[in-house]
Amino acid sequence: MTQLSLIIIPLIAGYSWANSWHLSRYRIARSNGYTLYFSAALYGVAILVMAGLTLMLLTAWEVGFVEYLAQVSGLLGLSPSVGSFGLQVAALLLVTILYGIVGGHLLNLLTGTHWPYKLAIKNADFERLVLRAIERSLPMLVTLENGKVYVGYVIRTIDPLADEKELRLLPVFSGFRSPETGQVTFSTNYSEVLVEISEDDSEDSEDEDGGALGHLYPGDFEVVIPVLKIVTSTLYDDEAYTRFQNRQSEPGYQFEIREA
Repeated sequence: MTQLSLIIIPLIAGYSWANSWHLSRYRIARSNGYTLYFSAALYGVAILVMAGLTLMLLTAWEVGFVEYLAQVSGLLGLSPSVGSFGLQVAALLLVTILYGIVGGHLLNLLTGTHWPYKLAIKNADFERLVLRAIERSLPMLVTLENGKVYVGYVIRTIDPLADEKELRLLPVFSGFRSPETGQVTFSTNYSEVLVEISEDDSEDSEDEDGGALGHLYPGDFEVVIPVLKIVTSTLYDDEAYTRFQNRQSEPGYQFEIREA
């Protein structure tokens, strides 16, 4: 029973740690199912070693510490065997399971969520682009598989733990991309209405068409797009886009590749 406990308890502790620490959770979510088991085993061994070192230090500091933990472990149902070795094993397993329960949460307090998220998406180009759009407060231009185009601000990062990943945008423009030329044509300008709603505090205000806007909020215009439906994506800058369009519309304009 002791040998079996030395296998099962560290695995449970490792699973609890891996499933509570943001960095390991994000990485596991991007891997196959076996990664969770390997991570649980790896963390379990590391936690068992840390628990052993902790007991050695505490035992040197307080002689009766192991016996005390063994009594507590008996209350938790671990039922330590009679004898010094059994008491030490019970104390070791108790410290191991405690580390597994609280260790991941303590690391979350130290590392937060931003750093683990950046590490988790370092090889995911689309999610890195989404994070860059948020950090630089720039809108994104995304083209869907049906040719629909949205330009908007990212509301939040993509949840790496979600089974179906989605991009949440507050749109500024929308339109379509020509299947023949690839040219984007904007047909809807959300920005004017959004500015009007944001600046107007009167609930009884009406737009030029006589429709009431007091019941609307900017968040009501948010668009949720399944990531699998997105064909292309890029950051968008209105001034740069206008400059490109004006230059291409100039008479006699020809695209030239200049050698460095």
